[in-house]
Amino acid sequence: MIDLHLHSTYSDGSDSPSELIDLALALKLKAIALTDHDTINGIKEFLSYGDGKDITLIPGIEISIKHEPKREIEDVHILGLNLDYTSLHLSNILKKQIEGRIEQKKLICKRLREEFGYKITFEEVKVVAGNNSIGRPHIVKVLTKNNPDILKEKSKDDLFKMIGLGGEAYVFREFRLSFENAIELIETSGGIPIIAHPGIYNVSNRRKFVTFCVAAGIKGIEIEYTYAKNRPFVNTGKAEWAQDYFPQYYRKLADDYNLIRSGGSDYHGKNKNIEMGEANVPNNYLKNFKNKIEN
Repeated sequence: MIDLHLHSTYSDGSDSPSELIDLALALKLKAIALTDHDTINGIKEFLSYGDGKDITLIPGIEISIKHEPKREIEDVHILGLNLDYTSLHLSNILKKQIEGRIEQKKLICKRLREEFGYKITFEEVKVVAGNNSIGRPHIVKVLTKNNPDILKEKSKDDLFKMIGLGGEAYVFREFRLSFENAIELIETSGGIPIIAHPGIYNVSNRRKFVTFCVAAGIKGIEIEYTYAKNRPFVNTGKAEWAQDYFPQYYRKLADDYNLIRSGGSDYHGKNKNIEMGEANVPNNYLKNFKNKIEN
């Protein structure tokens, strides 16, 4: 098996890039991709530590896309696989993306404190995140630490929803790459743009959405994914249905649109109840992926 959707401590995972490799080797995975949120800062460690080890390592990223409700683009993510992480153009654009993420998280902390009365500051969240890309897990960690009674009222899932898109404390990001600009950035950096976890998006017509993605320049689609353990299906009656239905559905669309098949667990270590390799992505995807790169 392979796993082409993993997060490290450089974004909102709990394992370092080196630890991801050690775990993948212990699980006998043939290939893994590091796809941290809006950052490539962990890739150097990832590739350096894995050099000479019996595993294929793919440098990647997961880019958060600008919300455009009129086009039904809300909380959509694009994976970029096989990136040239040394690209200065890529680094410069991602710097702006990270600045937008930081400002958003500052405002979310402010809302939580001033409107909801929770004890939390952005400075505390920043300490928890260290030098890494700040994400919702860092905010939730500070919230539960500073406000121990909060878990009597809300579950951790509730807290994640509260600061996620549509949540009471959510704040829109001022700077985010558009759908097309993210695809262009990935391709100009030598990578392959892949639509991440397509089954979680709230769209009126899933085939129409994939048609739009292809027209915009998407080259691949995430087929296998941990739908049962991710929003909006986790802890609902649709979890098992989603886990069974979506891989079959998107496999068919991948054939219809000649898209590269990808898949991954969306592993975040201790920050999410998901195991590396849990998505059961077949090894033959790697062969197709390599062939596409070579062509």
